[in-house]
Amino acid sequence: MRTDGSQVLEVLHEVRDGWRWRELWTTLGWREVMTRHQRSNIGPFWNTIGLAFVAICIGGLYGGILERPHSEYIPHLVAGYMIWTFLASLVIEGKDAFVSNAAAIREIAVPGTVYVYKLIWKNLIILAFNALVYLGVMVLYQKSPFPSIVLVLPALAIVLLNAIWVGLLLGLINVRHRDFGNFIPNAMRLGFFVTPILWYPDAVSGLRAIFVHLNPFYYFVELVRAPLLGQVPTSLIWAVAIGITVIGWGITLPIYAHWRRRIAFWV
Repeated sequence: MRTDGSQVLEVLHEVRDGWRWRELWTTLGWREVMTRHQRSNIGPFWNTIGLAFVAICIGGLYGGILERPHSEYIPHLVAGYMIWTFLASLVIEGKDAFVSNAAAIREIAVPGTVYVYKLIWKNLIILAFNALVYLGVMVLYQKSPFPSIVLVLPALAIVLLNAIWVGLLLGLINVRHRDFGNFIPNAMRLGFFVTPILWYPDAVSGLRAIFVHLNPFYYFVELVRAPLLGQVPTSLIWAVAIGITVIGWGITLPIYAHWRRRIAFWV
């Protein structure tokens, strides 16, 4: 596979041009959120209620098992679960970025990034609804995330940069190899249990520590969770997250540049 610089530059232009279609993908993203809860009286607030149940049930159970006070464990759980749900959705739905929009891809000439931006926007809306539980928990336990919470903005920016290349790469692979789409959800279910969401990263040692140190999801969860809990992510967390971002884009750009014109035929 040979990809020249002009093809890579075209992909970067596609990333830019997709932003220019923001009126389209913001409308479609919001509509998809509302359609999912069609005829429901409380609509997207079901996402909020679901996270509240996690806080009450799992927080009460695992807080006791881990012998951590609720005032410490439940904020840790809610922030981590909220971020994990966001990340997992970006990955799982990212692989369907093109497959689920097959009809539109065949009929409408828009940049492929529009479909990736749409799913990112949709999950940002859901994240906002889930954040209501986080706010309630922080008020209930009188926790203040200031001043570290300002770091959430650059942390989310890094997450979103990764979401774009993940959607482009996984979406492309899944268009060509449909069995790949069945692997991702199963991998993410396993990823939930080996990522420090229900437990603390310092709870493991020895060989089991590889589930923390070699787990890319840990770095992105912690990158956002730490500021939400009033903490500052370590320099290692920032370095690994930025490194994954650079490597991810470095892999995606030439692959997507070479095969992107065939997406319309594969879908």
